Amino acid sequence: MPIVTKRIIAAAFAAGGLFAHPADAAEPAASALTVGGAIRFNYVHKSWQDDYPGGFVGLDTARLDLNYDDGTVIGSAQYRYNRFPKGQGGYWQHFLHHGWAGIRLADKSELHVGLDRNPFGLQPLASNNFYESIAFYAGLEDKYDLGVTYLSDPGPFEWQLAFYPRDGGSYGGGSNTAAASNRYSYNIVPDDDAQGYGTGQRDRERDTLVGRMAWHVGPGANYEIGVSGLTGAIDNGRGTRTRRHAVAVHAQGAVGPVKVMLEALRYRYGTAHGPTQTYAGLDPNSFVMLGAFGYPFPVASKGDIYLVNVSHDIPGRLGPLGGFRVYNDYSVLRKRSGAYKDSVQNVTGMSFSSGKWTFYADFMLGKHHPYLSPDGGGLAAASAAHDGFTRRINLQAGYYF
Repeated sequence: MPIVTKRIIAAAFAAGGLFAHPADAAEPAASALTVGGAIRFNYVHKSWQDDYPGGFVGLDTARLDLNYDDGTVIGSAQYRYNRFPKGQGGYWQHFLHHGWAGIRLADKSELHVGLDRNPFGLQPLASNNFYESIAFYAGLEDKYDLGVTYLSDPGPFEWQLAFYPRDGGSYGGGSNTAAASNRYSYNIVPDDDAQGYGTGQRDRERDTLVGRMAWHVGPGANYEIGVSGLTGAIDNGRGTRTRRHAVAVHAQGAVGPVKVMLEALRYRYGTAHGPTQTYAGLDPNSFVMLGAFGYPFPVASKGDIYLVNVSHDIPGRLGPLGGFRVYNDYSVLRKRSGAYKDSVQNVTGMSFSSGKWTFYADFMLGKHHPYLSPDGGGLAAASAAHDGFTRRINLQAGYYF
């Protein structure tokens, strides 16, 4: 069998979640395939959750990672299983986080095909903490879709271009989850009558084009400035397509142990909702339904997101612990549709590690946010009964192998 064929088969195993047959273990390409994973546990306390005054502890995630890289053929896949305790919904789900195969070209640029991260904004993440930023919940950070991604060769100037005909799809979950929202990435999804808002909205993302350019400047190319753009279709399930757009500018850099991340983005989700596709008397075209992790919630159809993150790496060790980083991540969503109040998220925390263990300790403060308040409006409408800031404490231990 030609060596190129063997490499492609091995890469397909990595991207598809399959294991190589033991008889292939002695072949040279097999050494490029690595298997790993993680299991993570959380302690969570929510200031608004009176029925759990002492918080709760539970499994967060168990996952399997497969990666392949023989220098030319590359691939990566990850599958996750979540089971959350009653204080966090009492549900389970599983989904493909990502899965792609590709090639590395002679100039070190890469071409990927499959479920891959959108090259939009700060990369790979626009945050330091475990819960990421408001951009994540608006579908504009750490987002994965199905299609083709090109990454230019590394250097002072880099660019990425991607086309995604479909989103990442939905997978499985308990009976108390919304079927269309059993996924990792926050996508525009059909609403759910039992586990959602019953709006009857049936939107889906289609034909998304994403482009990003970044310049590395300063001493040692230690600073990055960049611009990103996104455009795509929204299929409303009734034969009508509208458009969605987003643009972002970002900058990040480090001075010694201090790193700063900045991003400003504007998005617009065009809609074609009928007068009955709403809830609580809201303008049906002032919001869209985004879903992931088992449930959908409404997000303002137009808005601006700003984020400012500062982190400081602390050298040295404390017994078996090391890799200390303290940070403060701030993000805000200013809504430009409906008479909707701003959503705010601020996370002050620390991460550190010991061998294969990684730990997060996050203090989260925010309002009008689906993960930081009892606000039923997600990132769109806000209840007058919950206009103040609420708090969430998250302590996590994760074993990575």
